[in-house]
Amino acid sequence: MQDTGFTVIAVALDADEDAVREWASKEPLTIPVLIDKFQVVADLYGFVNVPAAIWIDENDKIVRSADGTPGSDLFRSFSHVDSAVHHNLLRSWVRNELRDLDDAQVRQFQLLPTQDLQVARLHRRIAIALRDRNTKDDLAGAEKHLQLAEDLAPYDWTIRRGNMPLRGVDPFGEKFFEFVGEWSQAGRPGYQLGTGRDPN
Repeated sequence: MQDTGFTVIAVALDADEDAVREWASKEPLTIPVLIDKFQVVADLYGFVNVPAAIWIDENDKIVRSADGTPGSDLFRSFSHVDSAVHHNLLRSWVRNELRDLDDAQVRQFQLLPTQDLQVARLHRRIAIALRDRNTKDDLAGAEKHLQLAEDLAPYDWTIRRGNMPLRGVDPFGEKFFEFVGEWSQAGRPGYQLGTGRDPN
């Protein structure tokens, strides 16, 4: 797709820069990978989990709002989403300028943050800044702010799942699946997958 002017940029929503470098160099990736440790891009464009994608045209217009779009079928058993669906929609837009969502539908799927979510994101940023200072008191303060973020936004995936590695917890392990269970029981709030709609 190089002759189309189409560009893919990856943004890692990780606070651990070394971990990002490690996975980005395994393939190795041939696209730019930005590290967004404070999740600024996620906040600006409404990402609630990864993997997710947003489509922006040559006029800086969002033509598909952020939603869960797996690049492969690695986690298909969990997401129940066929990555080929997204790939075909993307090809249709890039090659033929055909969109599956019009502007009104794009706006409909753009989730605006609540006041609690905005404050929760601020607490998470404070926690990461304190962790970077790496003193005993700062690490204790970081944990306090991580917990405040989770209390304010208990079903936000970027916060709950993003906090797990900061605490030494496997983001695909038992605690993650406990969170998924809580989120499911709460009615699966806020998360979009595959087509700008709720997963499964």
